[in-house]
Amino acid sequence: MSLSLSRRKTQCGFEIDLLYFFLGCLLAQLMKIKLLLFTVGACFSYLLIILRSCFSSMDAIANSLQDENGVVVIEVHSNSPQHASTNSNTNTMVEEFSNHMKLLQKENSNHVDMLLKQLKEYRISDPNFEGLFRPKENLNPMIDALPPETIDNLHKTAKLMVNAGFEKEFSDLYFSCRRECLVENLSRLGFKKLSIEDVQMLSWKEIEDEIVKWINVCNVALKILFPRERRLGDRVFFGFSSSVDLSFINVCKESTLQLLNFADAIAIGSRSPERLFRVLDMYETMRDLFPMFEFLFRDQYNGSLQKEATTTWKRLGEAIRGIFTELANLISQDPAKAAAVPGGGLHPITRFVMNYLHFASQSRHTLEQVFEEDYEHPLKEYHKMEDRVHSTSSLSVQIRLIIDRLESNLEAKSKIYEDPALYYVFLMNNSWYIVEKAQDSELGAILGDDWIKKHTAKTHNKS
Repeated sequence: MSLSLSRRKTQCGFEIDLLYFFLGCLLAQLMKIKLLLFTVGACFSYLLIILRSCFSSMDAIANSLQDENGVVVIEVHSNSPQHASTNSNTNTMVEEFSNHMKLLQKENSNHVDMLLKQLKEYRISDPNFEGLFRPKENLNPMIDALPPETIDNLHKTAKLMVNAGFEKEFSDLYFSCRRECLVENLSRLGFKKLSIEDVQMLSWKEIEDEIVKWINVCNVALKILFPRERRLGDRVFFGFSSSVDLSFINVCKESTLQLLNFADAIAIGSRSPERLFRVLDMYETMRDLFPMFEFLFRDQYNGSLQKEATTTWKRLGEAIRGIFTELANLISQDPAKAAAVPGGGLHPITRFVMNYLHFASQSRHTLEQVFEEDYEHPLKEYHKMEDRVHSTSSLSVQIRLIIDRLESNLEAKSKIYEDPALYYVFLMNNSWYIVEKAQDSELGAILGDDWIKKHTAKTHNKS
């Protein structure tokens, strides 16, 4: 309790030296008059000096306690019943908050168990399951499954603490508890926090496993866990508009950045051709989930996360283009003086490259989006794909370049044969395989009819 006392300074009007001079003159005059008067005067002077010293000490103490308005503030720690009651109410509110958060955490744990069970059933029911899990479309029941009574009680506790002047303390406790719960849920779903250095130390098989987990966790996080945190925050902080959006960013930002950082680590990693299909999976995952990014991170506090997500998505696109460039370089560097294929048959490099392009072309729409140089947004170019003339796309140019490199390499390899007949047989067999693979897939749509006709005629001429 603070008590404020005010007093006016009483000043003699004399400096200390002037006082001493006055007393000295007085004593000198009294000595001339009578010795008894001198004795009385000396005692009086001594008393004045003692009183002056006492006042000086009191002034020093007062000055140390005085505020700028001349008010003395004294701090008194009271054990009054009112003070004890305030502490008791605060402790009760914190205890209630803790109990409500524990109930929510228990419900969260149950929901994660349900998701893990669903993932297991999905794996068993789908014979073509490759580890990629996408939750069912009707997610509202799971998002809204948190107990309403607990949420209402938590809202009431928040209101009491805010009215008591503890808004920051409540917000900090809420952010900390929900953030830890979210990180734990992602961990249980299989996601690990890996730095760029950690990823670079992994084998490709290990990276593939982590990519599959990342795709699963991204789908669950953006479609279930994050929307649930958004709705929970809206209800708990209802009426406290300054805290609603801030609560969501504080709870979800750490987990979101961890997911994006892993994708960045993959995007700046090796451009080995074997990585193409998993990087495509990541690219498509981010593109398909971007509407959720826009919906969830829509306010002033979360705008930077939208930009981070778009930047990461573009880096994955750059990685895909880099993989195709690396494939073309590897074809050109394949030694021409290797052992000849017996009987002028199909060369392994022809089989590998054309099958690779065949499977890659199944993601034609995604690849055409990747090879567009002016795309700015994950959804902008994707919606234009159906009306695009594929034969003139940048992807078509890249695929033609790879096949040209392959044909040049095969031409060099054909010169190994000493028998001219085997030379022509080798070129004919490999050329027919290239044309057949191009016609038998989306690859033909990418290359265009003119390319198919031209290479078919060229193959007939060789035969």
